Amino acid sequence: MDDKQSFEEFKKQLLEENERNYGEEIREEYGEDVYEASSDILAGLTEEKWRKSEELRIKAEDMLQRLAPLGDAASEDAMEMARLHGEWASIFWEDENYSPSAHLAVAEMYVTDDRFSAYYDAIAEGGARFLYNAVKNYCEKLMG
Repeated sequence: MDDKQSFEEFKKQLLEENERNYGEEIREEYGEDVYEASSDILAGLTEEKWRKSEELRIKAEDMLQRLAPLGDAASEDAMEMARLHGEWASIFWEDENYSPSAHLAVAEMYVTDDRFSAYYDAIAEGGARFLYNAVKNYCEKLMG
């Protein structure tokens, strides 16, 4: 199996995992069209885009681990972390169109959904709340 086939198999596994873990919930909450659009974006990702998303995710999470204990979600570094997080998230949005309001809505899930909170709090104590606050500060600055 070549690299392209391996990556396509990897995406297929991700799609199947997403369906098992979140398919019903997303359909109920947002509808079939949103679920299908999201699946289409993931299915259409190139290996290059996936690698970029992983680099951005790792950078943002490393920053979260370092910055959350400091507590300043309005610092220059926190704004950079929020920017990287938004760049990461937008890879998975239709046409990669960044929207501060959509970014803020995603970050809000980190403090309202225990699954997301647990993920970010495992990176840094209070990580979910810190990331939300940093994204909120960043988006408010962008929206003026």
